Amino acid sequence: MLKCNGLIRKMTEQDLDQVMIIEKEAFTLPWSRQSYEAELKNQYADYFVCDSAGDVAAYAGMWTVFEESHITNVAVGKKFRCQGMGRRLMLEEEKIARAKNAERILLEVRPSNLAAIALYQGLGFFPANIRKNYYSDNQEDALIMIKFL
Repeated sequence: MLKCNGLIRKMTEQDLDQVMIIEKEAFTLPWSRQSYEAELKNQYADYFVCDSAGDVAAYAGMWTVFEESHITNVAVGKKFRCQGMGRRLMLEEEKIARAKNAERILLEVRPSNLAAIALYQGLGFFPANIRKNYYSDNQEDALIMIKFL
């Protein structure tokens, strides 16, 4: 298993080829490259990658609008999982949310994604509500989790 060298940095367009590989590994409903290109230009968005010797090992994104930050995605490449990169990226996003004076961070997660739920609970998020039939691939609900800052 490879280790991330610990460099958390802003995502750039040059990262998108590798981001798309991880996106397709991690999600049954992957975002398009065009979506990420738009996010990199979105004034409300903050996207970061974990850089491992020039390779994107993981990434996370968040929008902050007024008092609320919303985690849009967090994904770790298969060969880099279980090394704390998702946690480090979430902490970076929280730091940005606090700097922007957000009062809370929220996210949606599949109830079947127990590893992600455990990560989020370990970071102080708690279940707040359910979005019925949120995921279009199988109509699975989404668990809304919130952390107050």
